[in-house]
Amino acid sequence: MENNSVNVNVELNMETLQSGELTHTKIAEPGKFTKIGKSMYLRFNESLENNDKASILVKIMDSGEIHVKRVAKSTNLASLLYFTHKNHNSGHLETEYGVMPLNTFTKDSVVEIVDQPLSGKINIDYDLIYDNNIVGNYKFRLIFSA
Repeated sequence: MENNSVNVNVELNMETLQSGELTHTKIAEPGKFTKIGKSMYLRFNESLENNDKASILVKIMDSGEIHVKRVAKSTNLASLLYFTHKNHNSGHLETEYGVMPLNTFTKDSVVEIVDQPLSGKINIDYDLIYDNNIVGNYKFRLIFSA
């Protein structure tokens, strides 16, 4: 599997609590899983309104750190967030008006990946922080299989 992409099915469930309002997002899309060196990458798209899409890249480092990059060209939004179990991390949101610094506090993270047959899950519970204020609590639940 080294340096080769494998087609996978991706299911992402997000639970967001912002300003007392709970929302759920579910994404089920085909994707690609790639291992390069000691890092693993999962790429897939999120379908948006008007036949647009956002590309999502999840990078899992051998240290356990997780990077999530989401780019939606149609809305001029791109975010890059970092997650390390029980730690604060700096990230950012790029908008047409400039770059907004965002921080995360990873309350819990679990990565389980099996080679034969290829499948895995990535769970992240985190707070999203802007200007030292928690703007939301998130539960990220991603499963994939070849």
